[in-house]
Amino acid sequence: ETLLRYIDSKFPSPPLMSNGSRYDETTPLVVSAAILQHRSMIWHVERLVRWAEDLATRGGRTRGDPVMGSPRMEVRKFGRSYSQLLEVMLEHAQMEERIVFPIMEMADRGLSKAANEEHARDLPIMNGIKEDIKSIGVLDSGSPVCQEALFNLSTRLKTLQEHCKEHFQEEERDLLPLMEATELSREQQERVLEQCLDVMQGTHSHLFRFFLEGLLPRDALQYLDLITRCSDKEQVASILRKIFE
Repeated sequence: ETLLRYIDSKFPSPPLMSNGSRYDETTPLVVSAAILQHRSMIWHVERLVRWAEDLATRGGRTRGDPVMGSPRMEVRKFGRSYSQLLEVMLEHAQMEERIVFPIMEMADRGLSKAANEEHARDLPIMNGIKEDIKSIGVLDSGSPVCQEALFNLSTRLKTLQEHCKEHFQEEERDLLPLMEATELSREQQERVLEQCLDVMQGTHSHLFRFFLEGLLPRDALQYLDLITRCSDKEQVASILRKIFE
């Protein structure tokens, strides 16, 4: 953030800090983190939707990018990418359910009921996609059954994409802004943020580079700035090292 502000002072047009940003200095730290996590997850979901559409179009009959290898090898790589996204999404949901929502429930019971219900609604879809990918991996590439399975996978992913966009938009519009009304002090906000990082251990360890890949450069810098607010400097250093490993 300090670096971005310095660049803005030297080159004021166009402003980096305000371009596309949905929050400012008054936004609670955990809300800023949640919004950035939403952006990364949406980017990865959209990437997988495009990839699945391409797989379905080819029907397992022909190879795509040579670096992907054979059709079966490509399905394995697709499954690995989806498993990484699934872990981030599940940790994000746990972070909200265990840390963010209880704070809001203390202020007004029932505020997060709808969001919790949507988490439960999407879990069968998310697990179903994982099982679909496993099934495709053992089918004969290019067979009619494989082609149908790839088409179904693409359809399910599009459904997940729609649900994610709708859910995140509702949270950012109707729920997360209410965190400001809880009037947490800066120290309390930093403690809450640290608790969120603890819950999302996979996202901030072996999946950290994957997570950052889904963010624009300015968003990635803002997320790194949030991490540096934590008092546990060993934890901060451990997270940041993952960028270079």
